[in-house]
Amino acid sequence: MIKDSVANIALYAQLSERISSALHYLKSVDADGFEEKTVEISGTDVYAMHQAYTSKSPTGRLYENHKKYIDVQFVLDGTEIIRVTDVGDLHATMDYDADKDVTLYELSDGTDVKLGSGDFVILFPHDAHVPQLESGSPAPVKKIVVKVAV
Repeated sequence: MIKDSVANIALYAQLSERISSALHYLKSVDADGFEEKTVEISGTDVYAMHQAYTSKSPTGRLYENHKKYIDVQFVLDGTEIIRVTDVGDLHATMDYDADKDVTLYELSDGTDVKLGSGDFVILFPHDAHVPQLESGSPAPVKKIVVKVAV
């Protein structure tokens, strides 16, 4: 997992061409005129899902991880917590679903990473995560999740 501000994207350009294009896309997005949609950046190799929601309590939530895609999760406006832990420490509640590229796991302890406006995390396949968690109380969030093919 990597956590940083979109202001520092130049530091991560060497990770891969796909991650670099994902981060540059995030830097180009403005909160004005934001709408929920999916945007192809590089076909199915790199695409962005624009989301608007209210952050949630961790009660009843599950960890998830993905095998085919790296998640780059970026908070455009608002604040949320993403809980992260190594997938090897978890017990699956659902076998891997290849169509949805997801395995679900029981919620347990992890590292809570607070994201404010302009912050992003890069979550690799071994990073199980619970996104959209409230930071103190439920609040509106505008977020972009960029899926980057491994």
